[in-house]
Amino acid sequence: MPHDQLFLLRADFADPALGPGAYHCTDCARIEGLLSYFPTLRTQLDVTYVDFPRPRAAIVALLGEAYQNCPVLVVLNPRPDHAALLRESGDTGQRYCTGADAITAYLHAAYGVSAAHP
Repeated sequence: MPHDQLFLLRADFADPALGPGAYHCTDCARIEGLLSYFPTLRTQLDVTYVDFPRPRAAIVALLGEAYQNCPVLVVLNPRPDHAALLRESGDTGQRYCTGADAITAYLHAAYGVSAAHP
């Protein structure tokens, strides 16, 4: 069975809109931290690193042009009891969650990692 697909931005990317320097995505870094706490997630998810510039073709292929935010977890076989934690792409109908808080909540519910402390 195919695994859910987690997309993260590569670290140390340039953002021409902000001028010189290297940046990282704080939400992606939070998810990286979660992956380090629960390394078995790397065997249960397909983790893909994408570049900062758009279009992000791998994400577009699954969710559509309007859905390119990172981090994003594309859920291939959603369970009905987790539906409230997911959004649906209007372009493809694919279910997903985006942002560190939403992804962490889904991983807690669906994969049994501990909940984020409030």
